[in-house]
Amino acid sequence: MAKAFISRGYSVKRVLQITKISRSFYYKTLRSDSKIDGRKDNSGRALPGYCWTVQGQKLSDEHIVEAVMDYRLKPYFENAGGYRKLKYYLKRDHSILINHKKVYRLCRENDLLLPKKKKKKRCGRKLCVDRAITQPHQLWQFDIKYGYIDGENRFFFLMGFIDVFHREIMGYHIGLRCQASDIIFTLDEVLQKHGVDPSGLVIRSDNGSQMTSHQFRRYVEGLGLEHEFTPPSTPDKNAFIESFFAVFEAEFLQTHRFETYEEAYIATMNFIQFYNKRRLHGSLKFMSPKEFFMEWTKKNNYEKQNQLAA
Repeated sequence: MAKAFISRGYSVKRVLQITKISRSFYYKTLRSDSKIDGRKDNSGRALPGYCWTVQGQKLSDEHIVEAVMDYRLKPYFENAGGYRKLKYYLKRDHSILINHKKVYRLCRENDLLLPKKKKKKRCGRKLCVDRAITQPHQLWQFDIKYGYIDGENRFFFLMGFIDVFHREIMGYHIGLRCQASDIIFTLDEVLQKHGVDPSGLVIRSDNGSQMTSHQFRRYVEGLGLEHEFTPPSTPDKNAFIESFFAVFEAEFLQTHRFETYEEAYIATMNFIQFYNKRRLHGSLKFMSPKEFFMEWTKKNNYEKQNQLAA
């Protein structure tokens, strides 16, 4: 009865209210009565069991499963070609129009899904934490930057350790490569040069291959040195060395052109000397890192003497 009144132009909502028929039941009966293939002519969810090709041909799910099985039997698809990518292979090679969700369902039902990849975790990696830095040699940050040698058409690398307290570049490596062994040599040299106790120092870096290598980890553990890492995509956690490299890029690399590696090496070394001894920092009360360190040392020694005298 409801369908008869609706077919005459009466409001569907009003007729269903009067006849006390639920909307879900009414539309369900419409779908069951319809003999039109919803995949091609009707909007909404398509009828199960079939897909369409680009040419408009109806294709059963069995044919799709056979096509996917053919892929899985090929050597390059045994451990590759997930269900999302299979959607595009099916369209390119077989002109099949199919949703990736259906590809997933068919693969799951026929045991054609690839095993989930397990993320590899490197042992000994500790994420960084916020620290209150009140004196030198509490936290050093380090990273790697590269520059270009025009005359030789190749790159050179600069790796540096910066003290977060007074912004001084404590040690650095300049070379045509920068491996874990180069960082180890530089760190060992700078610790001895400044007489820093490794047990009281924290070094921080990103997750570069040199920093996360087993060779560097074994060296750090042997010293009793704490090495922490920034989380992925968080350069602000390594902000001080990133800031130095931004200065290095803007004030040095962009204003110099190098013909040889020797020229780049000497110029880079001179710039670091200038940065440490002469370049003024607004965050250091407009003093250079060396000047700020000397002022802090004088003040700290003066306060210690007063405490002893008291």
